[in-house]
This record gives sequence, structure tokens and C-alpha cells, in this order.
Amino acid sequence: MKTSFYVLLLFYVLTSCKDVGDPEYAIIADKLPTDLRTGATPNEAATFAWNTFLAINAPTTDGTGTQWENYKEAYDIFLDNAETPTAWGKPTPGNQTVCDTINSNHKILRTTSKISPLITETNQAVGGVLIDKNSNLVHYEVYMNKPMFQYVLENQFYNALKQAGSNINFPVGSMELKASWRILDAKKDDISRYHTSKAIVYIPASDSIQNDSFPKIVKHKIQYCSEQLVGLVGLHVVYKTPSNPNFVWMTFEQNDNVETEATKKAGITPSFYDPSKAKPYCPDNSRQQDCPDQIMTQVTRQNPIPDWVKKANKDYQEHLHEKKSVWEHYQLIGVQWPTDKTRVGNPILQNLANSSMETFNQTASSCIGCHAFARSSNPTIYSDFSWVMGRAQNPIAKLPEPNGPDLMKYVMRVNPYKNWGTWPDDIYNIFSKATPGENPHGKTIKIYVNDIALKAYEDNPTITTLPLGSIVLKENFRTTPPSDPLFSDLVELTIMYKTKDKNGVVRWFWEKGRPFGPIDAASFDQQGCISCHMNWKGNGDGMLSFNFGNRPVITDTPYSPDDKK
Repeated sequence: MKTSFYVLLLFYVLTSCKDVGDPEYAIIADKLPTDLRTGATPNEAATFAWNTFLAINAPTTDGTGTQWENYKEAYDIFLDNAETPTAWGKPTPGNQTVCDTINSNHKILRTTSKISPLITETNQAVGGVLIDKNSNLVHYEVYMNKPMFQYVLENQFYNALKQAGSNINFPVGSMELKASWRILDAKKDDISRYHTSKAIVYIPASDSIQNDSFPKIVKHKIQYCSEQLVGLVGLHVVYKTPSNPNFVWMTFEQNDNVETEATKKAGITPSFYDPSKAKPYCPDNSRQQDCPDQIMTQVTRQNPIPDWVKKANKDYQEHLHEKKSVWEHYQLIGVQWPTDKTRVGNPILQNLANSSMETFNQTASSCIGCHAFARSSNPTIYSDFSWVMGRAQNPIAKLPEPNGPDLMKYVMRVNPYKNWGTWPDDIYNIFSKATPGENPHGKTIKIYVNDIALKAYEDNPTITTLPLGSIVLKENFRTTPPSDPLFSDLVELTIMYKTKDKNGVVRWFWEKGRPFGPIDAASFDQQGCISCHMNWKGNGDGMLSFNFGNRPVITDTPYSPDDKK
């Protein structure tokens, strides 16, 4: 009787699935399965996973890709300075102009850099980049569906400070997805076997990415900005249902990722396995840093796909083949769902790894096991199984009032100066190290500048005035270089803060004192500071006597713009 029931259930599922090209499919696919019952069998879990996969891959009515590709991408949510993300369905303005040379509304695949909040990773979660058979890097994206995004938006959890003291509990229906994409070559790849998308591949850190662990052919493929056709090679789907507060964990791959009997029979060179390009001294699944000469990552599947998953794949793929759907070229790798009420859920499938996302730790990979310990921006608080919540940014610290205690509190506690940068010029002085000083600043100084001042200089190194909000701070030490001074050698801090006085006039506020008191002087009219700084030519409003390193700190010759090294 039980067998008959599942046969009927499978028949219903298969006959209900429509091809993504069929206009009726979007109507059916919009009806996501709502739950996977407590105590579900593996067959039920596989059916639930496939139905979810097909539903979220239904095309949008306006032709903008699949349903999930129109969810909110993580870098549209966790913006720099904790800015409020745009509403559901609205684009993030900055994302439309990341590449000046490309005018396009395509998706943006971004890579790691410290210079922009608009950038995602080419690195996998446990480290290491994946390189395909064409020697191109694989790129990743993370998305939230509407219930999950609205929860983050309404609770302001895109702000790290809002997260810090809060418990996170996503509503039922929340879904998080991670996608992996490879760049396709029409001459080398059978594009008909992929779900494709036009994408802007944005690598602002292309210079630093081209390091010694990449051979020339891989470096050559890494560009600052390019428009590419990309193919989906992996998709993680994480779905919170009424019976599964620990989420249901599903992962899919394109069929040709690794070598199988099917790829050998069809004469297909897998995306991530080609023995003709292997290095004899490099084991399969080697990270690039461990095998810098490899021009592609040689990937093998280390966890066999379970028989119950293979059975579901066969049934669904045959049906999709009849419908001429591209999704026949994709397969379910496995499903994890809780079988008890513990945090890790004791899933039937203990290990679950996607070859395009957990390439280098397949035998130790467990989606629910890893995410069970995901933290928010506060490392002592769980983030309801979502690591992406840790990407929340801190808001810009409000600039201080122009008085001694507020300014000292700001540089010591609110926006600690030890985290600031410094002037990059090193013609005369290396400001990241202790620099010789003179009275009234002591024998040694170290200089720090806040982000407002530093950005203004980086944008225009020829400037002679700094913008409102700029702060320049000197640590003044009694010791003499070359020894790096100790905190106990600190005599005082001297601070320059460009702000408005009580009449609204933009002026420099001057302060000197020990970090924790006392404050020796603090005012707009600190004549000892003003008389010295204003004597130097080429300084505009008297900001810095040594003009960003174009002159030594100690010099008897006033600076002139005509001076050249």
C-alpha cells in the first residue's frame, strides 16, 4: 500500500511539472511546496527538493531571469556604512555603475577587494578559488527571498549595531540561496546544457588577484571589468518551513561538473576535470596555493550521491527531457533535513557537499552542521543558520562636537584612531612607521588620518585643503627612532579637526592632551598651532606643514608648490 502511494505521488509530481518555456509553468512553479513533514522519508525529501528547485527556477514574466535571480543579493542588502537597502524589487543605485565602460543592467559578479562595498568573493567558504577547464575563475552570489529580506529590513539587521544585541529568528518561508557561475566559451562549451545569464564580471582588485599562485594563462583571464555569458554550475537552496525551523538544505549541480559514466559516454570534458591538464604532482581537489602551476582545478566527487537521490534525478530528468527543458542537465546532490530537535538536527545524510562550492573539504562538509554555528555581527549570538548576516556593516560614527572631551572620546572610543589609515606618500617619510619629529611634537611622531581626509587625498593628491570632517592626529613620543615607541613613551596626542564653529564658519579645531586626560588645550583659536601651520606656503587653509610627504616633517624651508623632489 505504501509503495502504491509513492508511485501515485511521484506520478502527480512529474505530470505537474511543466517546462520553463511553457507559459503555464510560471503559474505552477510559483506555488512553492510549503513544508516537508516531520519524519519525512528520503523519497519525500528528494521530491520536495526538486519541486522547490523547479519552482524558484521558473522564469519571471518580464524576462529578467529566474525567480531567484530577482531575489535580493547580499551586496544589495549589507551596504557600506549600514545604509538602508532599497525596497524589494528596487535596484541598488551604485550597482548600476560599477563599470564605467559598460552600460548594462546585467547581473554583477564581483570579487574580493577592500576598496568597495559592492564586492563578493571568488573564494569558497573554507578558502580557495575554483578554476574551470577554460582557466577562468568561478564566481559566487548569495540571495535572500522576500520573507527573509523583509525581516532583515524591518528589524534593521543590515546594521551591525542593530544585530549586536538582538536574537535573529527568520520567519517561516525564509529562503537563502548561494549560486556558483562559470564563464562560458561558445567555442569550447555546449551552452545548451546550461542555464545562462549575461553578467558583468567586476574585479576591481584584479592587480592583487594576479598573484604568484596563478599561472600566466589564468592571470590573463582576470580583467578589471568585462561582460560575459555565464552558466550556472551550482545552487544551494536553504528553506525554512513550519516543520523545519532548522531549515531544509538542498544542493544542485550542473551534470557536467565532474567526470561520470554519463560524461565519458557522451564524450564531454567536465567543467572541472581534465586529466590532460593535470599536474602529476598535484592530487585531485588541490587548492591553488598548494599547486600554483595547475591551470585548472581537478575536481572529483568524494561523497557518492545516495541511491534515493539518483532515483529522483532519473525520474525528474527524464520528464524534463521530454519537455526540452534545460533543467534536465541539472541534478540534485543531496538533501539535509532535521530528524530531531537538536540544533544540528541529526540529518540522515551526514555529509553534503557541492563540488563547485565545497570543492576542498567535501568529506568534512555538512551544510546544517556548519550553519548551525553561524553568528551575527555579535560573535556571541547565533544568526539563525545564516553566515551572511555577519556581513552587516557598522554605520558611520557621528562626528564629534568641537570641544575637547567629545573629540578625545571620538578618537579613542567611538572611531578609534588606531584603526585609521595614514598618508600614503613616502618620498620623505614613511608615515605607517614612527617618523622623526620636533618641538612641539616630541622626538618621534606617528600620524593617523580619518577616512574623510584620506579619501579626499586619494581622490586628488594635488589638493591643498581638506574637506569638512577631516581629522589628522599625531602621536607624540619622547623616544627617538628607529625604535618603535611604546605606549608608555607617549607624551600626548595633537589633533586637527576641520569642523564648523558656533557661527557656522568652517575652521580648524586644535587639541592636545593625553589619551585619557588631562586635555591641555582645545579650541579654534589655539594660536601656537595656528601661527606655526599658517606660516607654510602652499597649504591653503594651513592644514599640514609637510604637505602629505612632499616635504620632510623636519625642515627649515617653507613648502612651495614649485618644489619638486
